[in-house]
Amino acid sequence: MTPTEQYLILSAGLINNWEDDIVSKPRMLVLSSAAMASVLFFGSQTLAASTPATLSVLHDNVAHNLLRQSTMTGSASSSTPTTFEVTLNWRHQNQLQSEIRQMYTPTSPQYHHFLTVSQFIAQFSPTLSEVQSVSHYFSQFGITLKKTSTNRNTLEFTGTYGQIEQALHIQMMRYQHHNQSFTANNQDPSVPANIAGLISGFIGLTNYHAFHSSLANTRSLSHNHSGRSSTSQPQGYSPQQIAQAYQISPLYKSGALGQNQTIAIATLATFKPSDAQYFWKYYHINRGSASLNIVPVDGGYPTGDSGAGSGRVETSLDVERSGSLAPRANILVYEAPNTSQGFYDLFSAVVSQDRAQTMSCSWGEDELLATPAYDMAINNIFMEGAAQGQSLFCASGDSGAYDGYPEIAAPSVDFPASSPYITAAGGTTLPINGQVPIPGGSIPMRTEHGWGWSYLLPYYKNFGYSTEAQFYSVIFPVGSGGGTSAIFRRPFYQLGADFPQTAGRNVPDVALNADPFTGYAIYDTSPGTSYGEGWLNGFGGTSFASPQWAGITATMDSALRAQIGFANPLFYTVFQSPQNTLFPAFHTITKGNNWFYYDHAGYNRVTGLGSPDVYNLTRDILSLTH
Repeated sequence: MTPTEQYLILSAGLINNWEDDIVSKPRMLVLSSAAMASVLFFGSQTLAASTPATLSVLHDNVAHNLLRQSTMTGSASSSTPTTFEVTLNWRHQNQLQSEIRQMYTPTSPQYHHFLTVSQFIAQFSPTLSEVQSVSHYFSQFGITLKKTSTNRNTLEFTGTYGQIEQALHIQMMRYQHHNQSFTANNQDPSVPANIAGLISGFIGLTNYHAFHSSLANTRSLSHNHSGRSSTSQPQGYSPQQIAQAYQISPLYKSGALGQNQTIAIATLATFKPSDAQYFWKYYHINRGSASLNIVPVDGGYPTGDSGAGSGRVETSLDVERSGSLAPRANILVYEAPNTSQGFYDLFSAVVSQDRAQTMSCSWGEDELLATPAYDMAINNIFMEGAAQGQSLFCASGDSGAYDGYPEIAAPSVDFPASSPYITAAGGTTLPINGQVPIPGGSIPMRTEHGWGWSYLLPYYKNFGYSTEAQFYSVIFPVGSGGGTSAIFRRPFYQLGADFPQTAGRNVPDVALNADPFTGYAIYDTSPGTSYGEGWLNGFGGTSFASPQWAGITATMDSALRAQIGFANPLFYTVFQSPQNTLFPAFHTITKGNNWFYYDHAGYNRVTGLGSPDVYNLTRDILSLTH
């Protein structure tokens, strides 16, 4: 068999190198100089000839799904300067996974022995020597190291596309995807074997970005909507009503208000702090001396950028709702540019600074749209957060089981919600006095349902449509994001007969009211949004579930006088414990669907473990850990 034939067989995926948490991980393939000297064809893709040194191919660094949906428009100019990041592997990664598991096993001697930032760096970060080796390799091609992250796992470089092509043995091409032009590599990079063993992936070679907030609104459904949702008065659930519905109020009465806690809001748009202050004042939320500050990442959101739109509304609601459910918690709003590097650096800043015990993010994209290595690089950051005892939450998305719709019609899930080291917050429909109000009437609903707008189909005439089929095309697939990851393996806390017997990680983990028809008001006076200014009504989405779960967790931390940390292991342990039978910590949701998966007793891929009874959840945790 020739070297070329060997390469074709290996690259076709006949060799797998599995890890506990990853379904598809970057695989390092060592190639001889003879094999790499051949010109190898993969459909329309061509691998460049190699240097004489033995090279290794780093797989999973091509956004194949994105490129299939895009049109190639030519080669990138070799003289064009650019910035990109190289992410490095944690040292002793298997040990890190094992230690995290022990940190969240109540019977383990290591339970809740969280690491400080400096301890994590000392035990698991790449060494200075490893950083220097990677930097030296790229410097040979004129590529300059611009910055090294504090945890030493991310190196930011500047160079030209031509220099990148030489260093990584790839071709940089230009593409068009709808209205966005971008540059990407259509081959996996190859580097010397000693360097490849240190690298986990690349950020910014593919500079396409499609991150969006998980925000839904009722006004989009009616033929006769005005295009603006602003009014002089708020409508929908108040913070106090949510606190009562989910049994948070008993913690407030005991004096637990989120004091001595800090919540990080990770966002890709700016906001006006005065809007949050007005919201809290209107709803009589006494924030005491709790602080609210903005932390710019990569320069923060670009000043004067007219594209912020709904993103500013998203940031406003994240701050308003998290701060309402944890009224004495400090809030840090981490703001980054909406780019692939900005999104990665956003989480890196939150975790490596370790200033917040809890984080919420309501932004994401289909997990199959980026390179798998990109998703894995962010997952590595979340692993550090788990080791440091941070509770990280993310919205599961608002496209039901079809996160890639309409480009991808098959079921898929949102990222970063699909990461095994984050808590994915799905959505429910929480009826108002046994009813769901809709235009021209209401729909009887006695219990909390999994959120999916299929329940609206029989009422198409209320929304001005002449047929159910016409209405279906408008509301499909809006609902609670959920399903099974194609990137990450099913984590340890989802093993067992109580959970779907899948290869991949299942989403979501928990849920909270997210249906706009049983939704919320936002106060936002940012000019230029299509929603208007002031009180914005008829809003929902898992964007509301994530920050409210972050606020709930901060309040629980105050009540427990300890950090819950990475919430999933403890929540799943509570869910399976006898104590949960006596004092149910999660509401059983047996009705509803997200257009593919259906709610049923036990864990399901619409609402996860369910929505919380926070008082019971808190005392169940106490009983397990004391």
